[in-house]
Amino acid sequence: MDTPRYLTVLRESGTLLADAAEGRFHAHVPTCPEWNVADLVWHVGETHHFWRSIASGEIQDPDDGYVQPERPDEDTLLDWYREGLAETLTVLTALDPEAPRWTWSARQDGGFIHRRMAQETAVHAWDALRAIGGPAALPVDVAVDGVDEFLAYFLGLAEALDLPREPVGPVGVVVLTATDADLSWTVDHTGQHWRVAHGAHRADTTVEGTASDLLLALWRRIGTDTLRIDGDGEALARFLSVAETE
Repeated sequence: MDTPRYLTVLRESGTLLADAAEGRFHAHVPTCPEWNVADLVWHVGETHHFWRSIASGEIQDPDDGYVQPERPDEDTLLDWYREGLAETLTVLTALDPEAPRWTWSARQDGGFIHRRMAQETAVHAWDALRAIGGPAALPVDVAVDGVDEFLAYFLGLAEALDLPREPVGPVGVVVLTATDADLSWTVDHTGQHWRVAHGAHRADTTVEGTASDLLLALWRRIGTDTLRIDGDGEALARFLSVAETE
């Protein structure tokens, strides 16, 4: 996906989330069990606020005086969210994807922010639709890009940030295949670190499903019952438990 596509996904997903939330603030969000829809709107809006502060150059990094906005009351929350979405789109449209910017990842540029905001908003829009009973599959290109991003930046995030985690045991080699995109990823954890390669290689476990189902399973939005799994299913469970998704 390129920058214009990321901006389109951000706009469409952000609008979809707001439309789904209209009049349904107190609906429970099953995929974020501690939240209702109002909490989801606040979370996404605050996330947009943070990243556009970085993208615009208003702050250089989180320690550079970032102040979380005050949460609006329910009467003004949706207007605040929509206005923030529009401002975020304006800032990110002006942002050169190669411009240096702080991120929590090894990739330190505007392009990381474009991608992260598109993916964050798309998955949370799915959460909002799930809360009101009408989730739909993510577009194939969005889901494929999301799997790429997840495997590149979230799979070993806890390890990279030295976050405490319970040991999960050996994972081995897992191949993920998006059946609607004819794409595969081989994830190898036979050594000390994660290694990800495109293409299907010899594996202990193979997993097949639509790109949307693969991404949603990686983000623990859905279970693995929609996926075809051959080989060591317990290894897949250990694999899914490793990524830091909070």
